[in-house]
Amino acid sequence: MAQAMQHEGEHHSNTVRLLGREITVEGGVYTVVFGALAVLTVIEVLSAEFLKGAIHDAPEAAATLQAIKAILLLGIAIIKSSLVIWFYMHLKSEKPLIAIVILLPLLIAGLSIMFLLAIPPGGYGI
Repeated sequence: MAQAMQHEGEHHSNTVRLLGREITVEGGVYTVVFGALAVLTVIEVLSAEFLKGAIHDAPEAAATLQAIKAILLLGIAIIKSSLVIWFYMHLKSEKPLIAIVILLPLLIAGLSIMFLLAIPPGGYGI
């Protein structure tokens, strides 16, 4: 019973172990993660709007800017989803096999997306 209580208390602590270091945060780790998610969302929206304007202003570089926009927004989305999975879904306290089961399909999807981004807009001429 005491072990279950201790395990339960780990999730709502002000201390987290990250990259082998213990970090203590006043106000709780979840508050900091929420703040990071909010900041990343603002960066995501602002960069999308900025790149949308740049694509409109420079149509000759539209393909390159579209690729930069896609890679940037995918990167931010991966960081945000990793934070949600790691902290809010408590993946950090699970066995490594669970992480492999989740990360393998993400790797396959990421490689598929990169392959599709590499195809020219007009397709391959035969």
